[in-house]
Amino acid sequence: MWNRALPRGTGVIFLSTPRGRVDSGAKHLVELKARYEDLGKARALLSGAEPLGTFAQIDSYFSLGERRLKLRSVEGATEGQLVYYERPDMSGVKESRVLLASVSDAVAVREILTQVLPVKAEVRKTREIYRVQGVQVHLDTVVGLGKFLELEKILSDESEREEGQKQLEALRRYFQIPEEDLMASSYSDLLESG
Repeated sequence: MWNRALPRGTGVIFLSTPRGRVDSGAKHLVELKARYEDLGKARALLSGAEPLGTFAQIDSYFSLGERRLKLRSVEGATEGQLVYYERPDMSGVKESRVLLASVSDAVAVREILTQVLPVKAEVRKTREIYRVQGVQVHLDTVVGLGKFLELEKILSDESEREEGQKQLEALRRYFQIPEEDLMASSYSDLLESG
């Protein structure tokens, strides 16, 4: 299914791009997250997709009530990314609005933020990132939680919403993700409740 030439330059890689720069700015996207224990199967289904890298990520989530703020860092890198996002807690394909800011010293920024805001959770994961037809596919192994598959499609404007939702639903079927494996909450919420 993915053996044809894939478009370049679409999608967002949280924290690192193939050229090593950190992505910043406002993003409007549709996404889907699901439990997915057989990452080997996912890799086989992704043959022909563009691999963008594997990263050991640490996300520090800060308590802001209903709002969400996290600082993402990657093992071996000094820079990081501050991520604020709004997303409904519902399973299936959902819309998110994200604000990203690159930071040159993630350790110092984390220290500053912990002086002001309580840390809600710290999520450690290995994330493999692929791009397929303008959609980023994340294969996540999260410490203490298990294995997951996440799909993200950036919308350049509101007119792309319906098509983006259809595209993620088609990928959900392609990866054979049953309804009961779809996730409504973030990794931080799962760690907090577990």
